[in-house]
Amino acid sequence: MLTAEQVAHFETFGFVIRRQCFSTNEMEEISEAFDEVLTEDRQGKPFDGEKRQAVLGFIEKRPLLSALVEDDRIYGPLEQLLGPGFVWIGSDGNLYVGDTGWHPDGSVLDYGRIKVALYLDAVTGDTGCLRVIPGSHQLPLHAALDPLRQQRHNPDETAFGAAGRDIPCFPLESEPGDVVFFNQNLWHSAFGGRTGRRMFTMNFGAKPSREKDIEFLKRVYQGNLEHVKNMQYTQSARVYEDAFLYSDSPRIQGMVGTLVELGFK
Repeated sequence: MLTAEQVAHFETFGFVIRRQCFSTNEMEEISEAFDEVLTEDRQGKPFDGEKRQAVLGFIEKRPLLSALVEDDRIYGPLEQLLGPGFVWIGSDGNLYVGDTGWHPDGSVLDYGRIKVALYLDAVTGDTGCLRVIPGSHQLPLHAALDPLRQQRHNPDETAFGAAGRDIPCFPLESEPGDVVFFNQNLWHSAFGGRTGRRMFTMNFGAKPSREKDIEFLKRVYQGNLEHVKNMQYTQSARVYEDAFLYSDSPRIQGMVGTLVELGFK
């Protein structure tokens, strides 16, 4: 569970890191499952490093990985930050190539969403760790940073008179076993990472209480479906796995019930 200070840190700055939540042995098992899933997506071929490999529905493909979403070390903080009844949005496993320019994962500021990231290799400020602009998940800073969007697809573009890597920020340096929680409206980037650096994320939303929250979840699902078709080596017409959508776990059932009702698959 998070302390009151950690909750306040998240609400104010948009992120919190829990250090060494998972043991070395646990991370070895998680890393092995990660490598299996991404190799399977490549149909056994070596990673060529020409472009990022992203597998959506990543944790849903292995029971070991699916169990992470109901693990107290992840589930407890999420319930504190999003409130009871939070919902599953999706996951992705990634082998990264090159820099990632500044961007938020969204700009819907009145619906809570959290991304949980685990790095499987040590990363620092100069070797591809997540860089964030603290407090940029809220107005007015979130909107004031809009000129950075031009760097999303061209990290060499300048904004505010600076290159992307020189924008003032906070580096979320990470070792295997650390867990990063951040608000998806937070502006973030990564620079200097080696080709093939490994990271996976799990994405969650607050319990939808308004029709526009449901409409937002529908748009995100359709976007994820397009990513599955366009980004994966092995294309699919599905985002989720039946074993996950119809899990026997009460915690997972609570997260996916809305998705099943909406007909997501």
